[in-house]
Amino acid sequence: MAGDRGTTSSEFLDRSVSSIRMDSNVARNGRLIDLVDTEWRQEKLPNDSIAVPAADLPDAEPDNSNPQETLREQEQKWTDLALNRIDKNVPRAHSS
Repeated sequence: MAGDRGTTSSEFLDRSVSSIRMDSNVARNGRLIDLVDTEWRQEKLPNDSIAVPAADLPDAEPDNSNPQETLREQEQKWTDLALNRIDKNVPRAHSS
């Protein structure tokens, strides 16, 4: 037990809690040290211009929508609700 060796229960608890690995703890094993050197750190990616279709870009002026959604994703919402066919599927009143 914890008290048998002169350790208090709070010290025992502190040690057991600190040994639990959490998401915020970093486990470093040192294998990547050989891969990163000064030359690698100074390398920069090329500043290429990549052509992106306008429908795949986020909306430049989002009103009440998510600014991260592309125009294509916003248009897809309308088709998900079938609002593009709302005038074709008008329910008729049944007489009883």
